[in-house]
Amino acid sequence: MLASLLILAGCASTGSTDLARAEADPWEKSNRRMYAFNKGLDRWVVKPLATSYRFVTPRPLRSAVSNAYGNYGEPANLTNAVLQGKFAQAFRTLDRFILNTTLGVGGISDVATDLGRPREPEDFGQTLARWGVKSGPYLVLPLFGPSTLRDGIMTPFDFFIDPADFTRNALLHPGWDVRIGMTAGRVVNFRNTLIETGADKLLADSLDEYALARSAWIQSRRLQLYDGKLPDDQDPFAEPPEEPEKAEPPKP
Repeated sequence: MLASLLILAGCASTGSTDLARAEADPWEKSNRRMYAFNKGLDRWVVKPLATSYRFVTPRPLRSAVSNAYGNYGEPANLTNAVLQGKFAQAFRTLDRFILNTTLGVGGISDVATDLGRPREPEDFGQTLARWGVKSGPYLVLPLFGPSTLRDGIMTPFDFFIDPADFTRNALLHPGWDVRIGMTAGRVVNFRNTLIETGADKLLADSLDEYALARSAWIQSRRLQLYDGKLPDDQDPFAEPPEEPEKAEPPKP
């Protein structure tokens, strides 16, 4: 099975990076309802947990926790890089994981970035895109938020079918309390990251939170699909190409 997937990944040279269907947002009406549901869930449950976490946890410790969760996700990045045929990136991710696990003491310190190995995140939605699967419409998921039909289908794989989780469960056999606790910790850590990056204030100052969140997510997702290097026709900040100077006709 894995061999056939690798062959398929190798044959997928360009993949599907077009998000025009998502930008059109044909499911906007239902998406707005789900956005309102998520906003209520965040207001009454998720954000209070994240705020309490921030109150009792000093910033250096929060950074260490965030780094550790990031390092815990590297096996998933490695798996998806391999499935996409990005073998050079897979070796860089493996190198990063080893550096942070050893020198970074289990990942609590991101020494790999300081040594020139920045994180290169990959997920199963990106893998399907690499294999040519279209994005489909924009879709707001319960709790998980902005996505597309393609990425939404793969979200359970990203969150629950994790190579690091399988290894942990096989070696340590943790109870469900530990597994649920780690999953909840991921959610709280992610919500803390949104607070620290100023996402809350940005949305609060917007005339249309939903439209801003959709636009920001699509721009971020497009950058991920192009591995951080947008072509000029997709980059709103790219300089327009210079037109060649027209030769003046010879004077009589």
